[in-house]
Amino acid sequence: MIHNVFSLLSLLPKRPRRAAVRRLMDTVWDLRTSQEVIGHENIPDPPCLFICNHLSNADGFTLDRALRPRKVFFLAGIKLQTTVMTRLGTEAVDTIFIRPNSADIEPLKRAVETLKAGHSVLIFPEGGRSRTGALIQAKKGASLIARRAGVPVVPVALTGTEKFMPIDDRDMGREQVRRAHLTVRFGTPFRMDELEAETSGAEDPRQALTDAMMRRVAKLLPPEYRGVYAHPAPEADEEPSAAPAAPPSAPEQPGR
Repeated sequence: MIHNVFSLLSLLPKRPRRAAVRRLMDTVWDLRTSQEVIGHENIPDPPCLFICNHLSNADGFTLDRALRPRKVFFLAGIKLQTTVMTRLGTEAVDTIFIRPNSADIEPLKRAVETLKAGHSVLIFPEGGRSRTGALIQAKKGASLIARRAGVPVVPVALTGTEKFMPIDDRDMGREQVRRAHLTVRFGTPFRMDELEAETSGAEDPRQALTDAMMRRVAKLLPPEYRGVYAHPAPEADEEPSAAPAAPPSAPEQPGR
């Protein structure tokens, strides 16, 4: 049903279409989810770089709702433009498209320029949705953006969206929504120079910096979501542990 509505909305001119899609998506989220936002007081004045785990195509709009009224630009994979529902979903938020696993650095430059212009940016450093719900190793571009922009970095932990809109690798454009409780947890902001102690002497400094960033996301997540970042470095700053949550959904095959 909802997919047919998106198809009809796609016929509208861009400006009214964006407004209509946002209203529709807000209605779906209001009817099908309950949402808890924790640590909103940790968010500094803009600009800042948000880094978050990635579970579902519902993540972007869930975070957009949690961050309102702040205007935030999202880095999103270009593949989301290939179906009507995901294309309109990305139109509903401010988006910088990126080609994951490519040598194209222009989107990273745009993200840095956006931050330097005074706007906040949110990225999913893993580069794609986790099929197990647990963190996978993040891409090096996250530390590149953070270092070049020189802004505070805010770790964000998201749970529940993998149950609200589970991954369907057969047809990303027809993923179904289910009732779910969503939790968004904002951690204490940090700056990149604070990570030097735990990355000093690393064989791959950029990857080490990115991993240090993601350990701060992991500490905000329930244990079963922490994945490859389950064991924080001894030098990592202390962050309150999240309360246990229901286990993530069963593993699925890569798609996004």
